[in-house]
Parts: sequence; C-alpha cells; structure tokens
Amino acid sequence: MSTENSFHFDFLRHTAAAELRPEHISDFQRLIKSLRHGPPFQLLLLEFNDRTYREELIRRLDEVLVGEQLHPTRIDLISGAYPDFATIEVELARLMDNHQVVHITGGEIWFDIPLWRIFNVRREAVAQNIPLRLLMWLTTESLRNFALTAQDLWSWRGGIFSFATTPINIHLVPPIPQCGPIDARSLAEKSKRISVLRAFIYVDPPPPEDLVLPLLDELAILLEGIGQLDEALRIRMEEQLPVCERLADVRSKAVTQGRIADILEARGQLDEALRIRVEELPVYERLRDVRSKAVTQGKIADILRVRGQLDEALRIREKEELPVYERLGDVREKAVTQGKIADILQARGQLDEALRIRMEEQLPVYERLGDVRSKAVTQGKIADILEARGQLDEALRIRMEEELPVYERLGDVFSKVVTQGKIADILQARGQLDEALRIRMEEQLPVYERLG
Repeated sequence: MSTENSFHFDFLRHTAAAELRPEHISDFQRLIKSLRHGPPFQLLLLEFNDRTYREELIRRLDEVLVGEQLHPTRIDLISGAYPDFATIEVELARLMDNHQVVHITGGEIWFDIPLWRIFNVRREAVAQNIPLRLLMWLTTESLRNFALTAQDLWSWRGGIFSFATTPINIHLVPPIPQCGPIDARSLAEKSKRISVLRAFIYVDPPPPEDLVLPLLDELAILLEGIGQLDEALRIRMEEQLPVCERLADVRSKAVTQGRIADILEARGQLDEALRIRVEELPVYERLRDVRSKAVTQGKIADILRVRGQLDEALRIREKEELPVYERLGDVREKAVTQGKIADILQARGQLDEALRIRMEEQLPVYERLGDVRSKAVTQGKIADILEARGQLDEALRIRMEEELPVYERLGDVFSKVVTQGKIADILQARGQLDEALRIRMEEQLPVYERLG
C-alpha cells in the first residue's frame, strides 16, 4: 500500500470512529494533511462550539498524530497555570523538546483584547524560537475577536478548520484593512488609516464597544504619531477609558491609563504621569500580570531618571524589573533593561561598568537574536562611552564601520543622519574641520530639510 493510500486509510478509520458530522470531514482531512506536510511552525485555528465534541475530536486526532510520529500535547489556558502570555511562551519552549503538536484550549475564556495584542506583538519571536504546530481551539465569537483585534497575527494563520454548527463569517463585521506596523507608515498612510478608523467608529448606530476598544487605541496611537497629542489624549480620556469601565475590563483600563501617562510624559507633565504609573501597579498585581507590572516599573524608572532621581531609578531597574525578565526567560527584555541600567551608570560617570554591560551583556544577546538594529544602537552607545573616555579613533571606527552601514541597509534615514552628525563631532574634535563641515553641509542638512 502506498504512503498516501495508507494515510487515506488511517484517515477514514479515525474519522469514522470519531463519528464526525458529515460537513466536517473535509476540514478534518485538510487539518491532518496540513499537520503532516506543513512546516514545523504552524498556527492553525480550529473553530468549535460544542466542548464535548471538541474533546472527542482531540482524542481521535491525537491517535492519528501519534501514528504519524507527531507527538501531541496540550495547554489548557484556564488551568490557572498561565497568568500571562510570557508563561505560555516558556511552557511552549519546554514542550518542543518532546512534542511537535500542541492543542491550546481555553482561549475563548483566557484571551482578551490586550492578550491578543501581546500575542500579535510576539508572533515573530514565537514562530522563530518555538517550531511547533499550534492548534488553537476557539469558539466562533472568540475567533471573530481574534480576527479583528490581532490582524497581523491573523494573517499568519495556516488555516481555519471549522467543527462548529455555524461556521465563522468574519464579514459579519465591516472589515478594517490593516496597513502594517504603525511606525513604518508614511504620513499619508497614517492619515488614510485615521480616516478609515473614524469612518468605522463614528457611525450610527455605533459598532459593539468590545470591537471599538482596540480601534480607539490604534486611532490614538496614530494621532500621537502625527503629533496630535491633545486629540490623542482626549480620545483616551473621554472615549477609551469610559468604554473600558462600561465593559468592566480592568486590564484594558490599566493599559489605557498607561497610554495616557505616555502622552503626559511626552508633554513634560512628569508628576501626573508618575502618579498614574504608580496607580497602575496594584492592578497588575491583582491580575498576577508580572510582565506588565515590570514594564510599568520600568516606565516609573524612566520618569525618575529624567527627574534626576538616579539612585531610585537604578534600584527599580536592578531589584524590581530585571529579576522578572530573568525569571520569565525573556532574554530580549533583559538585555533592554540592562542597557537602561548602563544609561544610568553612564549618567553617574561609571563608564567602565556601563561599557562592560554594553559589550558583555547586550551585544551578544542581539547577535544571537539577529537583531541588527538593536545591535547597531548598542554599538553607538559604546562609541559614546569611548568618546567620553577620549578614545576617539575607536569610537570613529565603530560609527563608520559598525553603526552607519546598518542604518544604510535598513533604509533608516533619520538614524543614519544622526550617526553622521556624531561622526562629524569626532572629526571636529580631531581637528578634521573640512571633512566635518562637508558632512554637515552635504549629508545632514539636505536630509533635515527633506524631513522638515
């Protein structure tokens, strides 16, 4: 019997035993073929509305997978073992040594809008570092919320397989086109997206508030990005916060208050921003969201540093924030926090220790992660320290050979021109005035004129 015929025979045997509803047989077959022939990492969405039926499907599916040497396991999100998304990542990393397929159940209860957004942000890290076939069992309603809340992640799906009585129809809600990462958009793209969002949000009758909430958040972020801080603040305070309160969504309310603090901080209203940050902390403690608490503590440290309270800022970074990322195994956030510790040490004149952190703690992590931008930024900060120590030749070499070429390859015009300015500073300090002047006039000025 051929391999494909053997597979077809196994499929018929197991689907018959599972007593699949006739309308679900083709999806069950597609699912098995995707698991069998697809890549190591897959995000597969399985729609259901009947938990008893789901359990029978999982049992029979696992029998097929074991026969295919694709060893399955399960993460039940409502077991109480997963207080935040980071703990899921840690568990997936642990499971991948002995398993190839993971059923993820309970998502219809566990995932709320902020958690979908966290998964959305972490999607590339999960796909790169955790090569597992993830089977996410979701109800029709939670699948719809996923599609509308985490649209970048939604586009990564390897397929939707329906085992529900009434299959999902995403078009029940008017689609909101996604334009990609907000920071990568031009002014025209941001303005267009703002118009699209407003046309969807401000209609009569208005759409459901649970769908409007993440769109208000994106609208405020876009307005911040084009410099309309007052309007962004108004939306957060007068529209977004009341929706959070009406939905009794304490997590989203805390996140929104944090966004308000971001704007206040950008406007120099540090006391009010700090007050809000301090009030955020108990919410994340009650939710047992250790990551969000650590992030908020880091932002408190940012404000304290600006206010010159370096000792307390350093204490928070070293004693409160850094240990959380170490426990979570989040090497990137640990490296970022170590960089901010180095910033404080540098401000205090402890250049040797700041340089050691940059070179021994940060750079190797970004190299392993393949994060060329963060590596270039760190190399620039190393050059800052070397320049402060009078090591101008090595600082210049790093700027020209390590930092500048990265921004050129990335097409990051602004970072490139800033680095060229720092190269001109070094040349000026070395007495190479003609070349420093040429860079200022021919490289920097035209770019700043184009950027306005």
